[in-house]
Amino acid sequence: MLMTAADYRQSLRRYQPRVFVNGYAVESVADEPLLAPGVNAVGITYDFAHQREHLPLMTARQRTSGKTVNRMLHINETSNDLLYKLEAVRLVCKTSGCAQRYLSHDALNGIFQATKRADEAHGTDYHQRFVAYLHDVQDQDLTLGIAMTDAKGDRSKRPGAQSNRDVYVHVKERRPDGIVIRGTKAIVTGAPYMHEFLVMPCRTHTKEDAAFAVCCAVPVDAPGITIVARPAGRPGEPSAKFSARYGQSTGVVIFDDVFVPHERVFLAGEHEEAGFLTTTYATHHRH
Repeated sequence: MLMTAADYRQSLRRYQPRVFVNGYAVESVADEPLLAPGVNAVGITYDFAHQREHLPLMTARQRTSGKTVNRMLHINETSNDLLYKLEAVRLVCKTSGCAQRYLSHDALNGIFQATKRADEAHGTDYHQRFVAYLHDVQDQDLTLGIAMTDAKGDRSKRPGAQSNRDVYVHVKERRPDGIVIRGTKAIVTGAPYMHEFLVMPCRTHTKEDAAFAVCCAVPVDAPGITIVARPAGRPGEPSAKFSARYGQSTGVVIFDDVFVPHERVFLAGEHEEAGFLTTTYATHHRH
């Protein structure tokens, strides 16, 4: 299913994230004026996928499922895919200022590669889990927030040497049916009006940092998640006419003992592959 901007806005009402903007609790992300420029901007990626003149750029056929999906959720397979993705981002940015949703694309492509590599090295089934998750995201046409940059704390120390471990998201507990994560991610683009978060490592790790080498997917309203965000754009400023209509919010996302079932865990301690994921994501993003 390819959603429209109106569908996307309505879909946000199915979620009940714990969001604070300017210190105040947000009752409905979809209806909050301070977040409207961000919701409007993401909506462009949905509406353009329904406009005939933009179909070659804004949609693609996913080989692993055989279905037509939004370009922002497609796994690149050819050099044309790379070019079309680049032009799709330019197209959206010309209208909205920032594509935002292309971060979903970059992360999905990075995880696709990293999980394949992890399975080959460790005999895990991360790639199979991820492809199943990917198809679900594509079928629902979701927008994913990239929870990558950790709070970091004392930057002279590695994650495992921090006096406060919660400045990096880490695996706190392993259960028979999944993991429990804890910690803080900063500068998460569009955090309040995403459907789910892709939790990813933001740096290379050593063996001693294995607990911090985690990649997984969680709904924005999963128990234990709190989002503290800034308004999208610069609403209310007369000089910021463009960002009054389109803009982006960024947020700090706090994971307070959040449970993640195994089928949504794509790395959990594989520190070498976590470092590969970080650099691979960056390569897709800088494209």
